[in-house]
Amino acid sequence: MRVDKDLWTKKKDAMRKRLLEDLHIGYLDEDISDILLKIFEREDAFSISSCSGRIIFVDAQLPWIRKSSTVIFKKHKPITVEEYIESLNKPLLNALWIIVTGPIIHISTATLKEAFKLISAGRAAGFKHSGIISFRRDGIVLELKSGIGLTYMAKKDNNVLIDLNNIGEVVNACNDVLLKGKERLNRLKEVLSKLEN
Repeated sequence: MRVDKDLWTKKKDAMRKRLLEDLHIGYLDEDISDILLKIFEREDAFSISSCSGRIIFVDAQLPWIRKSSTVIFKKHKPITVEEYIESLNKPLLNALWIIVTGPIIHISTATLKEAFKLISAGRAAGFKHSGIISFRRDGIVLELKSGIGLTYMAKKDNNVLIDLNNIGEVVNACNDVLLKGKERLNRLKEVLSKLEN
């Protein structure tokens, strides 16, 4: 399937407008905004969606079932012991899962050459789980994903499953995983700055 360059260009213009609006109102995740702007500067690429990494507390039967889950707490920055305990004390319907995710960026490219350049750049920066996820008339969609993450059950049936004396260590572990992902974002920024158009 060939990319319709006119269709792709219209979509890029619309996405650029949305990105700049999000940046202006402060909605855009500040840890990743400079990378997204760098991608938009490229002739044959633009970002579609992204996340710089986050820590989420979810009330769910299983952590990957989103349909019947409720987000209790979400933050793109390191958390505090107080925030952890506050989330732990909220009433639940199911179980409380703590999910730490690394950065992920979805990009549309107009050419395979550009897609391969950006995938190679991502892998060089530590985004090892990167590749093309679809070919469409309005662009080749790729995903840059770090693979960094942590998921565990913290509470079930109102029973806290971790030793409360170790909450500081648990919070540190969550924050360490989150910050490892942020380090890879910084590496990606460096790699992209050296990448030819």
